[in-house]
Amino acid sequence: MSWTNENTYYSSGVNTHGGGCEAFALVCSDAAFGNLWLAEQHSDFDRMRGGDLLRTDSDTHTVIALEKKAGSVVVAEGNYIDLSKRNTCSIHWGREIPRQELEGDTKFDVRTRYPQ
Repeated sequence: MSWTNENTYYSSGVNTHGGGCEAFALVCSDAAFGNLWLAEQHSDFDRMRGGDLLRTDSDTHTVIALEKKAGSVVVAEGNYIDLSKRNTCSIHWGREIPRQELEGDTKFDVRTRYPQ
């Protein structure tokens, strides 16, 4: 399914409007958490959980965590560029991002809606 920066979404729970990758992550987050507000923002890999919104790639891409593993996180993302399909932007499930890649990104950010 195509998903580009043309796709937009407003999340009342997060109280933000996003386009492209942010829009897709917000759609998924709202589906999981309903109208729960953001509870916390941090950059601690150990505290990250499935369902958290992750800002990656030097603050240029947003994904949603599907599964956190000891050394990585499995994500879903919109506006994913698949070079094998002529740069088609789409929804993509299952990419695994290594922990060291996230922790090496000085602008890596986690937004969670889990109540504290």
